[in-house]
Amino acid sequence: MDDVALTIQLKQGNQLAFTILYNTYSDQAYRLAFKYLCNKELAEDAVQNLFMKIWTKRDCLDERRPLNHFLFTVLKNDILNILRDSKNNIFVLDDCLELLERIDDDQVDDEIDREQLDMIRRAIDQLSPQRRKIFSLKISGQYSNQEIADKLHLSINTVKFQYSQALKQIKELIRQCAISLLL
Repeated sequence: MDDVALTIQLKQGNQLAFTILYNTYSDQAYRLAFKYLCNKELAEDAVQNLFMKIWTKRDCLDERRPLNHFLFTVLKNDILNILRDSKNNIFVLDDCLELLERIDDDQVDDEIDREQLDMIRRAIDQLSPQRRKIFSLKISGQYSNQEIADKLHLSINTVKFQYSQALKQIKELIRQCAISLLL
């Protein structure tokens, strides 16, 4: 079914047309949302919201415009809203921590994972040398805070503080990068 026929069927409330639309675009939409949000739950929510909006606003669809343009414009705007929302500031790195563990393990298969890793690497590179060292030792999983403190001749509180600041800085840099890529 082409976009024009699909749009006409959607406007008439045809659930089969909606299912076809969902099956055609949901995977693509999820991959795009996950690429920028780095969080499975937020990406799933963004896709669910996208298709809910399509269904509730189906009367406003214009059969002269390609459906995928409309879909991805709505999705892009939702992703930008999520990224700009300060309540979601904690999400950016949470699902990426497992990617961070593979940062030196060039066995990343998925292009989206590679793009996320590149974004994270760029953010880590912007940390001060001391903060970068603490962060790298901490995410390696090989050292406790006390061992890092001993190794770097710092107090344990300094290690904890610098690590938490590194996480905040990386999260913010990734969020800003994702927003700028979407705009």
